[in-house]
Amino acid sequence: MYSQLDTVESVSFPNFILDRTGVSPAVRRQLARAAGLPEWVLNTADTMVSSNYQLRLWESLEYELAEPDIALRVGARNTLGHFGVHDYLFSTAPTLGEGLARSEEYAGLITTNVGFAVLGDSEDEANANIRLLSGLGRGRQLAVQFALAAVVTRARNATGRNVHPIRIRFRQPPPRRHDRFVEMFGTRQVDFGAPTDQITFRASDLTLPLRTADPVLADILRRYTAALPPPPRLEVTWAGQVHQALTLLLGDGRVTIDRVARHLATSRRSLQRRLTDEGTTWTRELDRARAVLLERRVRLSPDDTQTALARRIGYSDPGTLRRARHRWSAQG
Repeated sequence: MYSQLDTVESVSFPNFILDRTGVSPAVRRQLARAAGLPEWVLNTADTMVSSNYQLRLWESLEYELAEPDIALRVGARNTLGHFGVHDYLFSTAPTLGEGLARSEEYAGLITTNVGFAVLGDSEDEANANIRLLSGLGRGRQLAVQFALAAVVTRARNATGRNVHPIRIRFRQPPPRRHDRFVEMFGTRQVDFGAPTDQITFRASDLTLPLRTADPVLADILRRYTAALPPPPRLEVTWAGQVHQALTLLLGDGRVTIDRVARHLATSRRSLQRRLTDEGTTWTRELDRARAVLLERRVRLSPDDTQTALARRIGYSDPGTLRRARHRWSAQG
């Protein structure tokens, strides 16, 4: 079992993980398929996908690469910018403590699966508790390792200081070797079988200034974020997934049901059967996607020629587009 709750996260997570493994494009595609991630999903920018994809991906990575410390290695490559606005809300804060607080406040921009809280438990120490709301098994263990490593790496990069936590705690059982954990976190106090997953910082580290602090940009980002619509979620119906795939593919060469099926990591026959089960057809969904794209294109680029409009939605000439518009009008 992977998940108890319907939690989601930005597709940036699996993309970042795959990018930072350093594998070839062919192996990258193989790993994505093993995790059940269609290629077209990875090509979207801000789609929210099930948290289960990341859990499956970690298990696939560990198995295929035979690297039990893969999550620590990828977490140690956490660089600014890959997670969009959320990254810059952190980096424009005045201090590390304020940056972590903003990461907590705006976590919903990139995930609904991670609970994150920084608590000043004493004058000398502050605990950053990280909790996955859904997920079990080895996938969860690796996802937590990645999360803790990524937070510490971000603290070091943002402050320009080699921040060493006082203590690291994991709920998971101990591995056979601890040396990679000690190397990653810079402390020998790495505990396993703990009641929570936690980073204990020195309170003084939270007052360290961030090299990228920018109060003017921070204010702009806060106002921009407040006006953002919710990020789109990956469709759970096959008709919805076909529509999302067509939105990406139309206008980029000839679009066929075989090409869409490949993007959805399924076969032509299976896709046709699933659409039939949902009371629709490939032709109907293709028409629907074309009609939606045409309306959007006319609104955004009213000066486009009929030839340009036809090409954008996958027709070879304006005459075919004209006949399609008559057909859509008749269908009401």
